[in-house]
Amino acid sequence: MIQGVHVLAVSAIVLAALSVRATELYTTRYQSLPVQDWLESRPPLAQSTPVPAATDLARGLVRALPVLVIRSDAETYLPTFAPPAFFQRTVGGVRDAARIELGSPGDFKPGEVPVRARLDVIVFNRTQRAAGWAELMAREMDIKDLDGLAQARTSGPDDADGVWVIAPRAGAGVATVAGHRATVGFALQVAYLRREGDDPARLADLSSRAEAAVRQAAADWSGWLVQQLPA
Repeated sequence: MIQGVHVLAVSAIVLAALSVRATELYTTRYQSLPVQDWLESRPPLAQSTPVPAATDLARGLVRALPVLVIRSDAETYLPTFAPPAFFQRTVGGVRDAARIELGSPGDFKPGEVPVRARLDVIVFNRTQRAAGWAELMAREMDIKDLDGLAQARTSGPDDADGVWVIAPRAGAGVATVAGHRATVGFALQVAYLRREGDDPARLADLSSRAEAAVRQAAADWSGWLVQQLPA
């Protein structure tokens, strides 16, 4: 006969299995527990208190790319690794984040802008968080672009930031730099317009120009960024 103790034992096993499964699902979507984020956002653990707002840091991209104009001003957003990203999770330990988009001056339709640049700025509560995000971002980008496109890493082990270029067949003319400085993580992408019928030589040239542009812009912007951070 089934006794009460057996029912309790079975119930305990089921609840334990559910808790383990819930933990597995949670850790695939979040990098930390909410209570940990709350603690890190307050003194004495918080390291980003004197750091300017993410929107102000994002607008600094205009200094690095003066030939482009703002097409979508800096707005706050929630950083996530969402489909088609390989790692699908929200990003923990974030104080605030912003995205800005620049483009060639002129009256162009959204899909016909000759040169576009997009900068994501994420201010974390602690430097360790920014470093962890940069590492996860590098792993993701080594697999594929966040839009699901095939790409290749062109940066070396001694480079401060990761650099990736979209494969010519997947959509040439797109290059991305991702890294962090102290508590600030960033991802900068530059894209040159690709037209139907472009031959392989043209596609290779677009990719080369995009890589050169994103490397220079990232170096200029990150240099300015360091000046904005507390000593």
